[in-house]
Amino acid sequence: MADFYEKLKRARACELEIGVQLEHIERLHRIAERATGRSAEYAGSVAEKLAALERELNEQIDRTVDAKRGALVYLSSLSGEERAVMESYFFLGKDWAKIAIDLSMSERRVFLLRKSAMNRLEKLYGASAERAALHSASPKSSKSGCDVVTERGKAV
Repeated sequence: MADFYEKLKRARACELEIGVQLEHIERLHRIAERATGRSAEYAGSVAEKLAALERELNEQIDRTVDAKRGALVYLSSLSGEERAVMESYFFLGKDWAKIAIDLSMSERRVFLLRKSAMNRLEKLYGASAERAALHSASPKSSKSGCDVVTERGKAV
């Protein structure tokens, strides 16, 4: 079985990347609207690129759903506040301060719940909570496992 923390990290990375992609596509839609007043060739080119990006985004959404499904297996063993904190971070892509505000608790309480949840998951699924907590404190990873490859072969 894969390390529970790696699956949780992958779900979070996918969620964050989808947010960026959606924002990018929204901007392209605004550009496409302005392009309709220009030449038909230019408007067609923009529409074609937009369609390609939307296909890539749909593929990425499928991968995110799969990643979240895999991570949910682990988080389903938590309950109450622990689960709310962990789902907000890993599934909704919120940072710890935002979670504290949304759940009307202090950041210290959020971190205590995170630690408790990680310890519970470690007991159940056997990964190194210390290693996981270190990674959790610095969520920006260069390798997420959720990269979308464009037609030109570059990851976005």
